[in-house]
Amino acid sequence: MTSPRLTKSNFKLGMECKQKLKYYKAKYPSTLQDNDMLEFFAEGGFMVEAIAHAVMLQGNPAAEFEVTLQHDRYQARVDGWESFSDRAVLTEIKATSVESADSDQFFSRSGDVVSGWRPYLLDITFQVMVAQLAYPSLEIQPRLCVVNKTKRTNLEGIYKNIEIVDENVAERDKPRAVFTGNRAALAADHFLEFIDVSKAVDSLMDEVIESSQDLLHFLDGKQPDFLPERTASLCRGCEFRGVGLTPNGFEECWGPSPSDSPHFLDLHQGYRSKDQKAAFNAMRDAGNHRLVDVPDGVVDAGGSWGPPRRHQVRVAREGREFQDPRLVSELEQVTYPIHFIDFEASRIPVPYLAGMKPYEQVAFQFSCHTLRAADATTLEHSQWLNLRDAYPNDEFVRELRKAIGESGTVLVWSHYERTTLIGVRRQLRERGVLDASLERWFEGLVGRETVEGDDREPSATRMLDLLQLSKQFYCHPAMNGSHSIKRVLDSIWAAGDFLWTDPWFVQYYKVDRDGQPMDPYRTLALAIDGSPLSSVLGLDAADVVNGDAVTDGVGAMRAYQELIYGRKRGDDSYRNTLAAALYRYCGLDTAAMVMIWRYWLTKRVTPQ
Repeated sequence: MTSPRLTKSNFKLGMECKQKLKYYKAKYPSTLQDNDMLEFFAEGGFMVEAIAHAVMLQGNPAAEFEVTLQHDRYQARVDGWESFSDRAVLTEIKATSVESADSDQFFSRSGDVVSGWRPYLLDITFQVMVAQLAYPSLEIQPRLCVVNKTKRTNLEGIYKNIEIVDENVAERDKPRAVFTGNRAALAADHFLEFIDVSKAVDSLMDEVIESSQDLLHFLDGKQPDFLPERTASLCRGCEFRGVGLTPNGFEECWGPSPSDSPHFLDLHQGYRSKDQKAAFNAMRDAGNHRLVDVPDGVVDAGGSWGPPRRHQVRVAREGREFQDPRLVSELEQVTYPIHFIDFEASRIPVPYLAGMKPYEQVAFQFSCHTLRAADATTLEHSQWLNLRDAYPNDEFVRELRKAIGESGTVLVWSHYERTTLIGVRRQLRERGVLDASLERWFEGLVGRETVEGDDREPSATRMLDLLQLSKQFYCHPAMNGSHSIKRVLDSIWAAGDFLWTDPWFVQYYKVDRDGQPMDPYRTLALAIDGSPLSSVLGLDAADVVNGDAVTDGVGAMRAYQELIYGRKRGDDSYRNTLAAALYRYCGLDTAAMVMIWRYWLTKRVTPQ
């Protein structure tokens, strides 16, 4: 039998959890088998690679990429490899950001590698270890290539000159892209930093050598007494945990999940203090994994997130939803008209346009549903989507201002919209297009801009965050501690049959094969010729209707990029299809808020 190899990705996974590495090697089914690829899209990794390759080739036409190094049972595919007579330069390319090329930023004052950088630097140290074993006569010089978010580009069309060339190559787990523009101009005006990380690699090498040997011994079965760590932070989101996964890696570590209670791992915000962790460990060691048995002292010791914890455990114990009467009181204090808004925005490492910096925010879409009065019979809908190859934020603000006006309550789900608007205000000020009238509008909407030394009380805003109201006053057993809009909607939609026939929402009522009402977000699978948006965009493995926010964000961002800069940008039919899908996705987010709003305000039998 062939002994298993330890690859770079194996090493990273094993450093996180040995059991995960074991299950991965054994090809256990996983809920996140394509998550790396989705994160690669979301973070813009393929874009940074294309830029880095172009810059490196301009400096050294002999530079090689995706080179596989191997020695004995160790294997590493390196992003960049430049070989000389006495040395080799090994470059790891990451879509993460810095503000300078100073290598000291990777170290704390005590001289240790900063925790936030450890995964990246352990990764490159493993590669250097393999390179040194494979080429013992060469000096290996490691570099980390990252994005300097403070560098503004003067080049036009960088993004549109990045083309994905093989999204579905079997031997690659991520897409590859190339830069097709003027390589010399890019090399003279790029926004990357190539940082020598020799010092960090040297400090980590002994640890990496020892850990690599340990992982091989584990894979070889030479550690029969090894026991899984089983911590709350590590195991709650384990990719080998999920209904229907067979064999089930999570259950091999934990045993069967409770059949009469949610799992105690799912307690809202988990176990943070020393006492909470001690209570968790005691239940774990006793083999009691029932959420309903979590001690009240642990449930209550939650600070600002105490209420959602208490509500979660309460509904698990009682088996029915809970709605605090104060929720209706809060909802009735709004000022009409009320506007339910949702934004789509993009922060990618490659500037869309000249004059922009990496990761500068682009707000490219909004949806707004409006009720003019408490007894309104018409639900108005306005929406906007940038369809031009131009800086969109100023038009975004103008159109949003038309939609929500100067008065009324603006309802959102989470702080994302407020944060986006604060960022856009700053950008417009930097561009010199924020006049006094617009400044007053922003202040009424999101409050005064924070100024250092300003000790005034925060100014009132028009915004009301329904997510915070949900956490404070509502819970349904099906939510299992989550207050994402998709989870809340799915819960109330299944129970709120009066919503199915409501003229405002009837378009979202569809049933599955068993005749049960489908989660409205699942109906979006029908948005493009019966196929998920992800499939149309080349994300074949992604199911953008599974309620996962990362997946949805990737789908929306990729659709926007294809719409404005994609290879089919001249195909009006294709553009119209993508635009329609984007309108539908964003529109459902605001319609979902209206559904939840109406459900909460409707008198029902079950809430106590």
